[in-house]
Amino acid sequence: MIRSRLIVPPAAEPVTLDEAKVQARVEHDDDDEMIQRLIASARSSAEQRTGRALITQTWEQRGRPQDGVVELRRWPAVEVVSVSGVDGPLDADSWRAELGEFPEVALIDCLDGDVTVEYVAGYGDSADAVPAPIRQWILVAVDTMYELREAEVTGTIVSRVGYVDELLNDYRVPVG
Repeated sequence: MIRSRLIVPPAAEPVTLDEAKVQARVEHDDDDEMIQRLIASARSSAEQRTGRALITQTWEQRGRPQDGVVELRRWPAVEVVSVSGVDGPLDADSWRAELGEFPEVALIDCLDGDVTVEYVAGYGDSADAVPAPIRQWILVAVDTMYELREAEVTGTIVSRVGYVDELLNDYRVPVG
């Protein structure tokens, strides 16, 4: 079983409050705090749907290597901080990292038991680094959540435009 946990969350969001307010046509500051929460929720949803880290963040992944390889779950991986076995940290010359798309850590000497990999993933430290289709999906998601923020909406028919979710299709991490 592979377990992942976020150690250091992103320091920024992939869209700004001003961008979200323009998308949602909000001209006042009364709902700024709520819109910030909606941005964080939409980012989290995009990350879960795609398996990607949008803004730089640090992850820890623990599991048993398959054929001496640990496939990292969050893409794009940009740095492996450390690799540890059951007896503690491994020397850097005992493993090799493939970063970016399809990231993995290959162990030179196969180990028995779980291995823990701490790594950094994300497109960069700012919103400008995140691909435009993902940013657009987040803006539409924030707008939709803002418009439909009540638990019940009476007398309104809502139909999600099909292309919106397709904005994420090219960025989904293959599972398996």
